[in-house]
Amino acid sequence: MTGVSLVAAVVLVAISMPPRIPGQELLHSLRFHIALVCLVLPLLLLINGAWIRASLVGLLVALSLGQGALIVRAQQATRAPLPGEDAPAFTLMSFNVLSSNRSGRELADYIIASAPDIAVIMEAPGIARYLPDLLQTFPYKLGCEGRATCDLMVLSRTPFTSGRVLPLYPLNRERLILGVTEIAGQSVNIVGVHLSKPYFDETANIELESVEDALIGVDGPMVLAGDLNAAAWSRSVARFVEQSGLEPPPSYPATWPVRAGAFGVPIDNVFSRHGAVIESISATPSSFGSNHFGLIAKVRLAE
Repeated sequence: MTGVSLVAAVVLVAISMPPRIPGQELLHSLRFHIALVCLVLPLLLLINGAWIRASLVGLLVALSLGQGALIVRAQQATRAPLPGEDAPAFTLMSFNVLSSNRSGRELADYIIASAPDIAVIMEAPGIARYLPDLLQTFPYKLGCEGRATCDLMVLSRTPFTSGRVLPLYPLNRERLILGVTEIAGQSVNIVGVHLSKPYFDETANIELESVEDALIGVDGPMVLAGDLNAAAWSRSVARFVEQSGLEPPPSYPATWPVRAGAFGVPIDNVFSRHGAVIESISATPSSFGSNHFGLIAKVRLAE
């Protein structure tokens, strides 16, 4: 028990400290899951009469949970008041569909039947063969112009007035899209992003800095969606959200791993700013062969 407690203590401290080693960001995303599992240790230590060690481990768990709760609370405090029900609204789907998806037909049919106004798709080769059918519902597309570079694409039911597909440094993969479309007479910025996994050294952090730089000149209502491979309360994403002036959704639905269902980690995210407010957000009812659940968000625009 003492050995396990020491390991747990090291992990809990690593969760609460700034990232210094590869993979530490992954622990940040798993903060609440790890802390809840570690709650068992103080009970077992108490049963064995080790009340001092139980108290120390319990204190570390409480501090970790408290720190995470403060991050979430600070994010939620930035949410702008929700516009009235008569304000223009649109739906956005964000889905990492998995490049090797064997249920691509079923997934494409689901996206078509759901018919969101905007669909941000990661690992798009998973449904690329059904693109002609998708374009019947979403006639406007950004991204995936070449098969060799295809990963991220944004589909829309309304025309894009402008659009850019940008590589993310340092891997220079085309995983950032900035588009502008018009919803109910208002120009809305749509940003799609797909970050690298957090245990590839500093790659994901550098990519986030690239996204932050790209957003500097973006004015007006904006919605950013995609697979950040990290929870909103992870250090890198929380810093990015704060520095970019982004507002979170009202909740953080779990999207990965699929087997964990609602108890998974919300590594797919949707944020907004400048008059675009996320009214509601939920995970898709199925993963449709992907290793992620998708997200469906309803966004209202301040008039």
